Amino acid sequence: MSETLALFRLLTSVPTAPFYESAVSDKALGWIRRRLGGRVQVRRLRGGLIVSYRGAGPGPALVLAAHLDHPGFHLQAVTSRGARALLRGGHPRHLLAGASVEAFLDKPKDNRPAAIGVLGVAPKRGDAFALTWTKKPQPGAKPTFAVLSLVPCQVRDGWLASRSIDDIAGCAIILETLRSVVRARLKTNLKVFLHRAEEVGFVGALDFARRGLAAPGDSVLSIEASRSLPGARPGRGPVVRTGDKAVLFDANLLALLDSAASGLRRRRIPVQRKRLTGGTCEATAYQAFGYETAGVAIPLRNYHNGIGARRIAPELVRRDDVSGCVELLCAAARLFPAAPLRGHWRRRLELRQRRGERQL
Repeated sequence: MSETLALFRLLTSVPTAPFYESAVSDKALGWIRRRLGGRVQVRRLRGGLIVSYRGAGPGPALVLAAHLDHPGFHLQAVTSRGARALLRGGHPRHLLAGASVEAFLDKPKDNRPAAIGVLGVAPKRGDAFALTWTKKPQPGAKPTFAVLSLVPCQVRDGWLASRSIDDIAGCAIILETLRSVVRARLKTNLKVFLHRAEEVGFVGALDFARRGLAAPGDSVLSIEASRSLPGARPGRGPVVRTGDKAVLFDANLLALLDSAASGLRRRRIPVQRKRLTGGTCEATAYQAFGYETAGVAIPLRNYHNGIGARRIAPELVRRDDVSGCVELLCAAARLFPAAPLRGHWRRRLELRQRRGERQL
């Protein structure tokens, strides 16, 4: 857990919001270069980052997908008095009046805001909140986005708290999984997809899916923190997600996760299994384009900084659930090459087709 927590601290040392993920992308890229070097291939695309490890040569890969953004605000009509703060993503509107926000320039280097302000009452129509500065921007500085004034990263009594666990924790988890796989030189193929702008309609994931950046035989796992529900509680392990609000996931890929979970339980590492209907995740976006998909989630309190709560607050997950998620994904990566998944059956069926096509 110490490695994952250190990476999470690094990624939360800068703010993020939909379409303003460049700072956290830079942090991730710097970590990848330092920790993984030439053992992986890296691509930076308009929809996000792709990191590939091929330990098994040609053939399908297990794709671990997370997103680099968290709900935030785009700033318009910035003046010396305030701005219009356009809500982008699913913060609880009814709790936002009077909330403090921190405003940043396009590419912040750290968490020091260019200005601080307070949100007005929720608009009756649209998502543009009036924002009044309590600390004005410097002359000539023009902030472009804002995030809630909440702690970037804090650990206390076994809880991890942050303004943006969803889904910066998912990014840290899958990068640490990749590091563990590379370090062990596992004979498996693994890809990491770090998407942009998930909170406003899976924009980065849909860009990847439509461009075919996952191969047809690849299997895609969405990794995120998801709202705690009965049967998926913090402290009881990561959740094998059998579906989301929109769809059920692939039975073969779920069987792979179940096998990985069985091995963890024998080591007394708990794993839960549940259809999480509190929202829709990126696995659904890939499934819509024909990919074999499933998900793993960390049960989350104060979803999107207040849904299910009485006030704006940091998101919360249990530290042990985070470390358990890394263990689960590493186990799945080990099992993946021999699992009878779509890539396996696709290769067998293509061979049959080539043998029989001359008789058509």
